[in-house]
Amino acid sequence: MDNLNLPPRIFAAGHEPVGERVNSYHKIKKTEAIIDALEPEELEFLRNSTFGKIIAIDENPPFSGAYGQYVVVRLLKVNKKHEVWFLFAGNPIRMSLREFAIVTGLNCAKLPEPTKKKKNPLKEKIYWNELFGSLKFCTLDIVIDMLKKKVVKSREARIKFACLAITSSILFPSSHQPRIIPEHVELIRDLDEFLAFPWGRASFQSLVTSIVAKDEITLAQSSVAVRGYVDEIQLVFLAAIPQLKKEISHTEPVVIVESESDGESPEEVLPSEDDTAVTNDKTSQPTKYCLIPGHARTMDSECKVPLKCILDEPYEEWSTGLDLTWADETGDDMVDNMVRLIGEGFAFRKEMFKGGLTSADLVRMRTWKKLKGK
Repeated sequence: MDNLNLPPRIFAAGHEPVGERVNSYHKIKKTEAIIDALEPEELEFLRNSTFGKIIAIDENPPFSGAYGQYVVVRLLKVNKKHEVWFLFAGNPIRMSLREFAIVTGLNCAKLPEPTKKKKNPLKEKIYWNELFGSLKFCTLDIVIDMLKKKVVKSREARIKFACLAITSSILFPSSHQPRIIPEHVELIRDLDEFLAFPWGRASFQSLVTSIVAKDEITLAQSSVAVRGYVDEIQLVFLAAIPQLKKEISHTEPVVIVESESDGESPEEVLPSEDDTAVTNDKTSQPTKYCLIPGHARTMDSECKVPLKCILDEPYEEWSTGLDLTWADETGDDMVDNMVRLIGEGFAFRKEMFKGGLTSADLVRMRTWKKLKGK
């Protein structure tokens, strides 16, 4: 057992920080507002596009910030730039670009090489002005309002507005009041080119970079802010452990209570969606699902729930022709060994994963950081 050569924990077993939540700038009510502002045929177009799976909000529980915090402090320490491993129920669970592609359905192909700037850009009108006129910036709320009030009339323009709203508020949210991203506006000049862009790889890169960059002190905060499509963490766990998803009856729809705050640093405490399910008997809605953090913690501690350390391909030949590698990825012999053991059907146990900071270590690190700052 001592010679398994497995990656160490970031925090020692039993010393994981007990925080409140992982905060996400992506708010489900904003996605609902985008959907409600569209005509049926426009929504159908998007559901059949590369964004179809990430706007299918009724198929999965809303993101639980409390559960997100619970799993990020159970990360394993690996030497990877584009891959993270969580420890749950005594087993390692991988979140890589492959898992992102499986759970989101997004295009995760290689990013195109940056194009050279045109020698005479003045000959081509800036597309921002064609879409947004004299606006120096455009918030998500403005776009939703323009769609809802049909200020934007043509079908293609409305779809373009919706796509820009999706990328800015779901895939690359950076504040509580997301703004349309100017670079995306120039790309959507050609709608087909925009939809063919590998948004999955770009969004995953934003997410995993945010996670990997956080040190133990940051992860130990009561609230941890993570950029990018944070919901993907939960989607991977739901795919790996289907028992986490709990069905809610028709008479008990889940209502997500949100609180938002402007002006706070993304690395500070940021309010996000409350994880409390509220019963509302006045409306009849289709069956929904929720993830209850308390039940998940019980599953983790009991170590009896069956799970997939590495997700299966959604269908045969799914990966044919896909290149989900990274040119700048770093090697890690312990990760390679762990993947080999998973392939051999090895039975992991939580005590096999050693190391990690204790509570006392964390106190010393915080003290040293304060002294260094002075």
